[in-house]
Amino acid sequence: MTMLKKAFLVLLSVLLISTTGCNLSRPQTELSDELQERMQLVEEIKAFQQDLGLKETDNFQTYSDELESYDYFFYTPCLTLPYSLDDPLLLCSKGKPENYNLEGYDVFFYSIQAIAGVETPVTSSLMQAPLSRFIHVVFHEDWHEQIDSSKGIEEPSAEIISYNAALLFTEKKFGRDSAVYRTLNEQYDSKLRLSLVYQQYYNKLSELYAQYYSGEITEESTLSRKAKLIEGMGDELEEIWGVRPAQLNNAYIAFQMTYFRHFLLMHQVFVSTGYDLSDTISIFQSIPNQGTSFETVEELKGVESAVTTYLIENS
Repeated sequence: MTMLKKAFLVLLSVLLISTTGCNLSRPQTELSDELQERMQLVEEIKAFQQDLGLKETDNFQTYSDELESYDYFFYTPCLTLPYSLDDPLLLCSKGKPENYNLEGYDVFFYSIQAIAGVETPVTSSLMQAPLSRFIHVVFHEDWHEQIDSSKGIEEPSAEIISYNAALLFTEKKFGRDSAVYRTLNEQYDSKLRLSLVYQQYYNKLSELYAQYYSGEITEESTLSRKAKLIEGMGDELEEIWGVRPAQLNNAYIAFQMTYFRHFLLMHQVFVSTGYDLSDTISIFQSIPNQGTSFETVEELKGVESAVTTYLIENS
């Protein structure tokens, strides 16, 4: 496990103690029929995961109606574009940003429905989520405990595995004509397109900020050009996803690049197996440099470069 990840999980564990208390899990016999159906669905998902070759985790074993979500906000200077969630320039704090003076920062608030590595229960927000989201999140978070790499590797691999596992699961349980299957399939196809937009605008914004810091353009001009790029980016994202991101800024883009930078490459690995999810899982589970520590973004990029080289060789 990387040092940055260890530090993040230690901080998260400390924060969760104050958030969750000692016992938030309601006895499952007290759940309504609807809630019990969802908890039964978790059991079916976990059995399906084992058929795919995934190890069992302690996530989602119980339901908590007192823990709604894990609230965090991410922030970075308004003319700084971090590499990913692993970049120290993308700062993170628990709670809501309204309680802090963040003038001069781009801020992204995220109410997270589940987090791996902390034996997360089914939170009330996850329980109330659409069925497609519920199934996807369970697969996604459980994948995080199958490998130990940077977030920029874990997140896109989790998306590839979770969406395609969810599609197989829902096809078997509900059928290809079901609304939940169609929703998941449409979302996955949309994310393939979204990844191109994020990469394109990340590069454009990075070039813009480089011009500013080299003294080629003024701060006023940089902010004006940034606003135009963000506007155009929002238009393209809305056209694909149907909704414009409400917090589209540097912090949000850096967060999303954690998921999208290597997303298409990992999808290509899946395609190269003949869309065989078990083979794809095996390839992802064997990625190199697992547990490697990194102190700087350059070291992080080195770790991810070794992984992408491995993935290209296996695609």
